[in-house]
Amino acid sequence: MTLDDLWEQFLYHLKVRRRSPATMQYYRHTQSHFRKFIGEIGVEVLPDITTTHLRAFLLRLEERGLAPGSVHAHGRALKALFNWAFAEELIERNPAKRLSLPSLPRERQPAVVPEGFKRLLLASKASEQPLRDTAIILTLFDTGIRLQELIELDTEDLRFDRGLLRVMGKGAKERFVPIGVKAMQAITAYIRRERKPSHLGVHSVFLSRTGMKLTKSGVGIRLAKLGKDKGIAREDCAPHAFRREFAVEFLRNGGNVFTLQQLMGHTSLDMTRRYVSFLDDDLKEAHLRFSPVDNL
Repeated sequence: MTLDDLWEQFLYHLKVRRRSPATMQYYRHTQSHFRKFIGEIGVEVLPDITTTHLRAFLLRLEERGLAPGSVHAHGRALKALFNWAFAEELIERNPAKRLSLPSLPRERQPAVVPEGFKRLLLASKASEQPLRDTAIILTLFDTGIRLQELIELDTEDLRFDRGLLRVMGKGAKERFVPIGVKAMQAITAYIRRERKPSHLGVHSVFLSRTGMKLTKSGVGIRLAKLGKDKGIAREDCAPHAFRREFAVEFLRNGGNVFTLQQLMGHTSLDMTRRYVSFLDDDLKEAHLRFSPVDNL
């Protein structure tokens, strides 16, 4: 079996498990880069790949200036591939068993601040499709759903009689996410007055100017344009920046991480705990009020 054969079997396994197109593309990206690296160093057969080769691959990516998060992602993909292959007894030795992934810098990622959110809403009122853009901004900020989950929303997923959205998350996992009155009103106004599907078979909630389902890049471009009009940096109004701020506001307003985990569709609590790092200012304020020394 060749390395490409192994990759194809692994990707078929992921397809059977109903992994998203984005996930499949993520693994194919690593496949392409790793195939090129293995060819450059002259490794010809699968059994010859060692842990040293995997480490050298990650180091090569770092030397070429790839961001730490991207290097880490390639490492995770390789570990997933070889761990699966070993468990399936397709390989006799697992070269990824002792592969340690590079540590990631603990940097705060951009989030949509409340003031920026208000400015984006103002900008949306003057856009080409003001009702749609307003509904998108309110939905992202009010629910914290992922960009992929937003564009995959169909009209039948709007359970407004219960104040919920039916969302299909990663791994085709269904969950129901609460949505507030203002966001529901914005979506309803958009559907009644501005949404014009190109044909009866289009059921997506958010549509492009052509009447077809809005794409991920389409949403990103619209948010970047609205942000630029109000002097907001692209990364500070990116779709995932809304998700981060939703988590921050939820915790800041008294929510707990266990409920937040369910709302955001995280498979582990560790993924949810990362958002606590955004609460530095709140921790500082709490320390001013409850400092053991200052309150003596």
